[in-house]
Amino acid sequence: MSTPMELLKFDYVNPIKCIYHRPIGKKYVVPHWHEAIEITYIAKGNPGTMFIEDKKYELEEGDIYVINSRLIHGFDTTITQDQRIVTLLINYDWLRHCLPQTVRERSFCLIKRPKKDNQMVAFQELTSLISKIKDSQSQDTTEDERLHQLSMAVELISILVKNFTVDKNIDRDIPEVISKIIADFHSEYQSEIHLSKMAKKYNYSYAYFSKFFKKYLGISPKKYLTLLRIQNAAELIEKTDDKLSKIAADTGFPDEKSFYAAFKEKYNLTPLEYRKQTQTIA
Repeated sequence: MSTPMELLKFDYVNPIKCIYHRPIGKKYVVPHWHEAIEITYIAKGNPGTMFIEDKKYELEEGDIYVINSRLIHGFDTTITQDQRIVTLLINYDWLRHCLPQTVRERSFCLIKRPKKDNQMVAFQELTSLISKIKDSQSQDTTEDERLHQLSMAVELISILVKNFTVDKNIDRDIPEVISKIIADFHSEYQSEIHLSKMAKKYNYSYAYFSKFFKKYLGISPKKYLTLLRIQNAAELIEKTDDKLSKIAADTGFPDEKSFYAAFKEKYNLTPLEYRKQTQTIA
């Protein structure tokens, strides 16, 4: 299973990948980072909370968030028919190749809602394009349709660059070492992780490592690891027919009992109940 930090697989032609999140109920995504630029559009309702670096945002219908490359972000949401989120991921390598000066000198604004009157028209165009890109995902991928999807992707990137960029000066409130630790968790969560050894790798005592991690992410390393495993287990439950015992083992839980207990604590459902719930959603 891929992790958020891995290079995302983009279409050879289209620089944008679109995800219209299914209404499966609870959707938790641990803080993570990746190279791609991420756009979060709140299509319906008030689905929950988003975290970017050390800041917290309550999601409201019509909001658009643009998350720059390699910024740590996460979600604690509930996705229903009346609370929907669209995610667009923009291929950073494509941007770097096609717009090298922009990538070097500019970064994207976290929009939410535009503060300047002269941005309102561009914001409305952006909202309309996101909806069109979402709707185009379910259509036949003929060459004409692929060309149309590409034209919309380029237009969206053009609107962002022209109206919602600033001089590059991204303040990182979270130290770079935290990003490296998160990457370790995402690459190793399926196996047994000794947190004391991870602390030693970064020349920390375990007590300092735990305190340091919690200061920036709000949870202990142990809790983070558990939530990461639960997140990946939920995805496997939703997308595969694997036995729950196999899913527990594949996501690094020592046994089924600990898996069931941790899953129910987060989702208020047993893994089996969660599977039945997701199977009823078209």
